[in-house]
Amino acid sequence: MKVRWKHFSSLLCAFCALTISACDQGSNATPLVQRPASTRAAAAQHVLVISVDGLRGDALGAPWIEQLPAFSQLLVGPHTLQARCDPDISVTLPNHVGMATGRLFIGEDGHGWLPNIDPPIASKGGTLHATHDRYTASMFDVAHDAGARTGLFSMKSKFILFEQSYNDQAGAPSLGLRDAGRDKIDAFESALESEDLARKAIRFLHQAEASQNSSLAFLHFADPDIAGHGDVWELSPNSFYLEAIHVVDCALGEILAAIACDPSLRGRVAIILTSDHGGGNPPYSHTVHTDPLNFTIPFVVWNGTLPSIELYTVASTARSTPSASERATPNAAPPIRNADAGNTALTLLGLPAIPGSTVNARQDLLGELLP
Repeated sequence: MKVRWKHFSSLLCAFCALTISACDQGSNATPLVQRPASTRAAAAQHVLVISVDGLRGDALGAPWIEQLPAFSQLLVGPHTLQARCDPDISVTLPNHVGMATGRLFIGEDGHGWLPNIDPPIASKGGTLHATHDRYTASMFDVAHDAGARTGLFSMKSKFILFEQSYNDQAGAPSLGLRDAGRDKIDAFESALESEDLARKAIRFLHQAEASQNSSLAFLHFADPDIAGHGDVWELSPNSFYLEAIHVVDCALGEILAAIACDPSLRGRVAIILTSDHGGGNPPYSHTVHTDPLNFTIPFVVWNGTLPSIELYTVASTARSTPSASERATPNAAPPIRNADAGNTALTLLGLPAIPGSTVNARQDLLGELLP
């Protein structure tokens, strides 16, 4: 597997780097198609929320970032490598639920979803709404009801939880002024390989743009988590874990190249990239939620124009920078968390916050960076 990853990584990354470079040279050659403005200013017509499963924050620091051209390009935007996962749990599905709903795990207003396995069928409690016996809204609700096309593309079968929670049976009636229907996720697809998932997402973007819709898609890349569970979370040359990050970098390179080379997408797509957790304690896992190896993750916002700046500087009045060993700074504003992603995506689309959300509900993470 390691040999296949290295071969794939070197070939595809070289191709993507050349493609992005060539397309960027002509980035001002073709005027963009103009669309009517929404009721509030939108910074993007299309937003991809990307979760890289098991990606530790230090994996995007020196010296490793020098070998990751796509991740490097995304870091040319507001970002931090000191974001945090949920303060009370550092496993996959609960943290992804937090990203989609803008809620933490614990509390009356928490999403409360604990299982990290394939959920039961909807009639047996396999929806997010069954946890509290009331509807749990998501970023998909807000975007879909505002007329955006929505999608979820995942490499793990447990993500069927979102389809079961927001399909035409379990989804809520429209929140907006028009009847957009109960099915909040227009495209729900799985993939076994990062390359395939990236191409599904690219096709989704092209379809949304062709139909003159804005869009919101949630992408889940699993490679680093799979490698960490199989051969420990080790950042060293040629480690299984680092090679898996290279695979994701190549897939991200395909997405960035597709955006750069399409005049209808160039300048109109924003990407939010984060992770559900890090890893390394225990060595083959990430379940000790009090260990910085497990709770320290990146959070990146990119649209090609926002400045490369430490995200805590931008959000200094709304977020507090924890020390490297802390999950949060006591008696201070919260740190940046992966659960900030959902409402940040809606902010970029010019849409209001998720009803009932508690993380970034004021949509203030990006401070004054947006008009």
